[in-house]
Amino acid sequence: MKKIGVIGYGGRIRGLHWQLDHFKPDDVRIVAIADPRLDEVREQFRKDGRDVEGVRFYADGDRMLAQEDLDGVMIGTRCSLHTHYAVPVLRRNLPLFLEKPVCTNETDWRRLYTAWKKSKSPVIVSFPLRVTAHARLVEELLR
Repeated sequence: MKKIGVIGYGGRIRGLHWQLDHFKPDDVRIVAIADPRLDEVREQFRKDGRDVEGVRFYADGDRMLAQEDLDGVMIGTRCSLHTHYAVPVLRRNLPLFLEKPVCTNETDWRRLYTAWKKSKSPVIVSFPLRVTAHARLVEELLR
């Protein structure tokens, strides 16, 4: 089984979690979530009909990365924290899903780029606007 960790359980990651639930891959499971809103995230799990058993919750992504043996990480924190968490994931050569923007300043860009160049991690950067209703309407109108 592929064990996935999540840092920042916001709307985009929650949507991806729904996709995992919908397609029910036997070999992929979210096993750890780091988010400072622990109680809120646990409650959202319950409202979504998810079982919190087997999922470990952390208030801090650094602690989760230090304690968990993961096969991949999804980062959905606020944008200014993307680099902070992505760099240690890249150093571990773990597959990484990262929301955009991947960084918010040039210093973080250089850190992220350097870590990526040294890493063997496959990386996916989310670009969800292309599938929104208003983007599809514009595409339809242009056609």
